[in-house]
Amino acid sequence: MLALEIPEVVIDRLPIYVRALTVLERQGRDVVNSQELGGKLGVTPAQIRKDLSYFGRFGKQGRGYNVKRLLEELHQILGITREWSMVLVGVGQLGRAI
Repeated sequence: MLALEIPEVVIDRLPIYVRALTVLERQGRDVVNSQELGGKLGVTPAQIRKDLSYFGRFGKQGRGYNVKRLLEELHQILGITREWSMVLVGVGQLGRAI
């Protein structure tokens, strides 16, 4: 079985979707449709649907996407749910700010 190759441009758009969905979630939105999301991002609704279709089925036709669930799925896809151990070396003023 051949693995589905996901175009790099699709991967590049996912963090943009995450930022927009994060704003919507903070505004208390439960659902967003591809028309509204695309309008906010300058992407066609069809492109939003096609991009997300590479990773599974999200949302309901005529209803839109559950903002929280889609955000969780995109975090999982992008691997930003992981905790990373880090070490700060030479902690100057910039390091202390972090």
